[in-house]
Amino acid sequence: MIRNPIPFALVFTAMVYMPPTAHPQEIPYTRFVLPNGLQVILHTDHRLPLVSTNLWYYVGSKDEPPGRSGFAHLFEHLMFMGTEKVPYPQFDVIMEKSGGSNNATTSQDRTNYFETGPRELLETFLMLEADRMASLGDSMTKEKLESQRQVVRNERRQSYENRPYGKAYLEVPKRLYPQGHPYHHPVIGSHEDLESATVEDVKDFFKRFYFPRNASLVIAGDFDPQEARLLVEKHFGPLGSNTGASHVKEAKEPKLEGTVKATLEDSVELPLSLFVWHSPALYKSGDADMDILANILGGGKSSRLYRRLVYERELAQEIEVQQDSNYLGSEFYIHAYARPEASQDELEAEIDREIDRLKNEGPTAREVERAKNKIETSFWKAQEGLGERADRLNRYQFYFGDPGALSQDRARYVAVTPGSVQKWAQNTLSTDSRLVLRIVPRK
Repeated sequence: MIRNPIPFALVFTAMVYMPPTAHPQEIPYTRFVLPNGLQVILHTDHRLPLVSTNLWYYVGSKDEPPGRSGFAHLFEHLMFMGTEKVPYPQFDVIMEKSGGSNNATTSQDRTNYFETGPRELLETFLMLEADRMASLGDSMTKEKLESQRQVVRNERRQSYENRPYGKAYLEVPKRLYPQGHPYHHPVIGSHEDLESATVEDVKDFFKRFYFPRNASLVIAGDFDPQEARLLVEKHFGPLGSNTGASHVKEAKEPKLEGTVKATLEDSVELPLSLFVWHSPALYKSGDADMDILANILGGGKSSRLYRRLVYERELAQEIEVQQDSNYLGSEFYIHAYARPEASQDELEAEIDREIDRLKNEGPTAREVERAKNKIETSFWKAQEGLGERADRLNRYQFYFGDPGALSQDRARYVAVTPGSVQKWAQNTLSTDSRLVLRIVPRK
């Protein structure tokens, strides 16, 4: 959960400094808050003459009202359609002709917009982001909406409806979560909701969520912190402190009664057995254990399910296991792609037997240590990129209310033991509460 904001007088009168002797595994930063509520985090790195800006809006598909599914993702596209000050396609033209790049992503929980380029582009990045935060809603037209509406609908077709196995991921949310739960619909939204959206609907959604107090901005790279603060105050300071709507912070914990089974036909070559369980939310107790468990079950060719189902029994062509962690709750997935001649009944029974063995006996210390090492390696490799560090600071600000939570994040994995993995496997991987979705080749 996000902590309560620090009192205004405290955050605006002083920056929060990491000590100069910060541990090399920490990301040094300073932080301040503008009077309009925008949280600003600065991370300097002078090794390369580059700068990266990363702006998180606290709105994702979980925050969409009924009948407005897909709006957060739609805005990921609309935010590049230009304003009166910077008309389309000048946003990209201004940035790219000077060597910069930009993009955006949307999840159930948040939307982020980010830019990277030569350090001389810092003010350009800030000006462009502040301009669309201030005036995109007023600049919205039917023509802009229609063009991006069709782009998003085509993306749904290409990424889900006409992509092998893609339909499964449209089915999982509505079968795993009850009607009314924030995760009941996919991030991409439905054709019906996207098609029925009006310009006024879009403007209203913008007013509800796209304002300084519902956002946090990270600047990372080769810049002077005092100069950066002046630029932030210059471009974002005049924006109003609209309170709008708060993002969804809690929801009733969902629970499936028994095993929910479904079978879908699709244009695929191999049958897929997809197991999905509700699991602990991101950064909550048990989330790290489920990451370790996913690695033990399906993290490479030496993992338990891969070894048993692909090599020994020759029932599966490929195995993938993951803990998909989110703000209000997570999903634990097992993907088992069956060989053409194999029985899916036998494949699924073998998966259950392997899970039961792990629940009864627990993993070995060596398995846990190997999984920890893999995660640790990936963790630090990701830190090499300037953009990833900027995004991580924003992520910690959103989930912990503290951009300096890196050590707290890592500590979760250090604390994992074979016993804790066994406990969370027993608590989570129940045959009495799960979804088993089969994708079979279309006849």
